[in-house]
Amino acid sequence: MITSKEVFAKRKEGAIDEAYKMALELMAAPQVDGWDQKAFGWCLIDLIKRDVKNGNTEHLLHYRMQLESIKFDPSDDVLTKGIRNALSLCNPFGQQISEARALSKNGRHAEAAAIYRKVWANGAADQETQTSFGWELYRHAKELMAGENLNLGAVKRNLSDYLKLDLDKPSLLHTCVLQLAAKLAGQDKLSMLAFSRQWNFKYLRPEDFERYRAEDGKEYPSLAEKVIQHAGKEAAASEHAEEQAYMLPFIDLAIERFPDNVFLKLNKAKVLLALGRHHEALAFGIAVTKAKSNDYWAWGLLGEIVSQRDPDASLGCYCKALTCPAEDKFTGKIRLEVAKRMLEANDYAGAKHEVEAIVRAKEQEGYKIPDAVTSIAAQDWFAGVQAKASNRDYYRLHAKAAEALLFNDLPWIDACLGETFVVPGRENKPKRKVFLKTGSIPSEVSIAESKVARMSLAAGDAVRVKGEFDENQRFNLFVLERRAGAIAWDIAPEILGVVNQVNEDKQVIRYIVSREINGEIPMSVLPCAFAEGDAIEVQLVRYVSKRGPQYRVLAAKASKKVPGDLLRKDFTEVVRVSNGMGFTPSEVFIPPPLVERCEIADGQEVSGTAVQVFNMKRACWGWKAVSIQPF
Repeated sequence: MITSKEVFAKRKEGAIDEAYKMALELMAAPQVDGWDQKAFGWCLIDLIKRDVKNGNTEHLLHYRMQLESIKFDPSDDVLTKGIRNALSLCNPFGQQISEARALSKNGRHAEAAAIYRKVWANGAADQETQTSFGWELYRHAKELMAGENLNLGAVKRNLSDYLKLDLDKPSLLHTCVLQLAAKLAGQDKLSMLAFSRQWNFKYLRPEDFERYRAEDGKEYPSLAEKVIQHAGKEAAASEHAEEQAYMLPFIDLAIERFPDNVFLKLNKAKVLLALGRHHEALAFGIAVTKAKSNDYWAWGLLGEIVSQRDPDASLGCYCKALTCPAEDKFTGKIRLEVAKRMLEANDYAGAKHEVEAIVRAKEQEGYKIPDAVTSIAAQDWFAGVQAKASNRDYYRLHAKAAEALLFNDLPWIDACLGETFVVPGRENKPKRKVFLKTGSIPSEVSIAESKVARMSLAAGDAVRVKGEFDENQRFNLFVLERRAGAIAWDIAPEILGVVNQVNEDKQVIRYIVSREINGEIPMSVLPCAFAEGDAIEVQLVRYVSKRGPQYRVLAAKASKKVPGDLLRKDFTEVVRVSNGMGFTPSEVFIPPPLVERCEIADGQEVSGTAVQVFNMKRACWGWKAVSIQPF
């Protein structure tokens, strides 16, 4: 009885034909195991390789049919690869394909691609061969792009041929080709929009959406983000509605994944406008501007959206943009729009200020001065007019139209400003506390210091604001102005409480207004000294931390008012003394120092005053005596 071991031994001796006959007997037996199938498969692989090498194609089809009929273990990678190579050799162009693979291994990708191209042109490229062809097209194109003298035509031919192949997608190869295209598009040597229509963004992999973070911590855009942004920009400038409609879902997808990318939002608004969907563009522009009301580009976007239908609101948006913090090198287009409106109103001095700001910024950056700016500067009036020193009053006047566009429906909220602070690690972006009168106790929020930096406002100053809380309960400030005739901290009412602890070591006192509202006050900010049990009036604000709602004291003063019995009470009871501590039937705790100082004995009756305190050990509220008088 022949065994698979004997077949493998004959192959090793080089007796391929004899091994093949033995393997045929194995496969004809009633019981055939996996090793029998492997032995037969390797014999067929050997025969195919030999005949292809010798140019003998007579039996190739027969061998191929036998090889394809065998069910092999797919986990055997070596055998699987051998079968795949053998089947490709059965191709009429098998010898050429084998040659192309050898060339590829030696890094001769141009030659390999040329051979694959001939095989493909003759219709003899199966999917595996097409995949190999695709990789050679990519590798050759990559080599060309890395060279000193770019053969753009050859690169584009490779990309074009790749897009015609019938390949599995998504895949690493598909992504690699997109990377090359993105590089060309970034150099203005390829239309990403046109390329993407054939590549199809629906084949983006999850990995393509991952941003890259360098060793220095700097984050770079993902491949998907870059290509969608680029194609979206081209779609916005396109005259074809079909291209714009194609891109819109992908722009939405990218915005969802990368909400911090402003250019994606710009592209979406422009695409909506190009499609004639003005109402949607306006709604989107308003939403973006509300979320980014301190960013010049958001107001510039909104100005562009409303420019055709509401020129006054458009000018207001551009003026509002110029009140936002931004370097002049970024605001040239917006300044030009304002200058044009000023010229229409014969405000030559104001227009010259804007033009000179644009020219100065372009020259500093080494950029070409736009023709529209040069044209204004060349007009007869320009040389004879003294430019305004500042157009800030003009911006503020016209910005009201922009603010009305966004915020007319929002109520004014009385508020007071708090102090400036910084978040560790972000010292270059100081923030400012703002206290909003949103209930009986004001709410504390924070805003960028830049929003009020030019207003010279101090802590406690009375203002009013318009803004909204987002889904994360962060307050987005839209408008802030002074409240005339108001006094400092007027939004916070004086609330009566009791001092229930004085800690000299930590230099703080603890107060209680209710079991829900209590906290510490540094002695350094108090107007006078306090003792336990003293009435105190506090002005509070509420804020939310990781521990939940907390309260901060804006101001405090001693009070002659009498606190309620829930905070402070008088008692007359018999004291039980144990281990130096006193206890009464109504569960008033008398601290050891007070027991010792008043010489209280067990069973003695005393009168005194107690305050509400929280027992940290027992995690419950109770009463603590702050003064006693023995009978």
